Amino acid sequence: MNHSTTTLLCGLLFGTSLVGFGCEGSKDQTTTTTAASSGPPRIFAVNFPLQSFAQAIGGSKVAVESPILDGESSINFSPSPEQIIAIQDATLILLNGADFASWTANASLPASRTVVTSEEFRAQWLESAHHHHDHDHQHGPDGDGVHHHAHWASHTWLDPNHAREQAIAIGAAMRGSLLAVDLQGMSGRMDGLLKQLGVLCDQAAKIRTLQIPPVIGSEPVYEYLAASCALDMHEADWHWNEPQPHDGMDGLRKLIEATGARHLLVPEAPTSERMEVLRGLGLEPVVIMPLADPPSLTSTEPFTELMKQNLDRIEALSPDQPVQ
Repeated sequence: MNHSTTTLLCGLLFGTSLVGFGCEGSKDQTTTTTAASSGPPRIFAVNFPLQSFAQAIGGSKVAVESPILDGESSINFSPSPEQIIAIQDATLILLNGADFASWTANASLPASRTVVTSEEFRAQWLESAHHHHDHDHQHGPDGDGVHHHAHWASHTWLDPNHAREQAIAIGAAMRGSLLAVDLQGMSGRMDGLLKQLGVLCDQAAKIRTLQIPPVIGSEPVYEYLAASCALDMHEADWHWNEPQPHDGMDGLRKLIEATGARHLLVPEAPTSERMEVLRGLGLEPVVIMPLADPPSLTSTEPFTELMKQNLDRIEALSPDQPVQ
């Protein structure tokens, strides 16, 4: 993450001066030219992976804004009307799709400048293991009425192949939205990012050939990681900020007994008290960062480096015996 990028707060101050252009539906150069004359094009990214990709591709030619750059969680972000105006006025708005960021379903965002980066692999979206019921909501940004469907697992980027497709969608959107002067050097930066993501895709493919023992996922966020790495993963439905799983410790004990799992995927290192509880259950924690947000406000590592750490920890669970 490049902390010299313009934050959402700065974008708010800039964006409110362009209210008259916020709902323009065409992709003529009006907004882009205005932004270029006042500074680098503003790109709003709904979460950390998209912010990291946009910054890697755009470099110093763009100002990437995201909730995390103002110290807010992208998962819990609920923009004010003023912040919505600032987002509307961005040159490009990058959404994740797959039910990530519920506020985007009802926000009036300019369709011509809004990109759902997971749209190309919509057929590969996974249903969330945490939600076994359907719900109604209005789709955004082109809300076309109320639809009834299952709740989607939203952490698409934990499958490196999907992360790569989302980066490609961002690159294509930037090529279609930015002025030629702002595209200088972008091709080389794009190639560099895709090379890094390709290494992650190769590592996930390697993990699929290894004998990884059964694991338990604490939070319901690891569906795409499990699919990508062919993990024998079982859900504990334990939000890590809660004292115990929704089914209680007895339910977790039964899950351990039924699966033989000895490793629990957790979003961050347990406290000493919780470590004692896990050890009492015969579980070893394995920190797998969900990466909707960076691991800390001071983190400067890009998505690719952090995702590599995740895959290294999964690979380390194997006795390194390829499946015959």
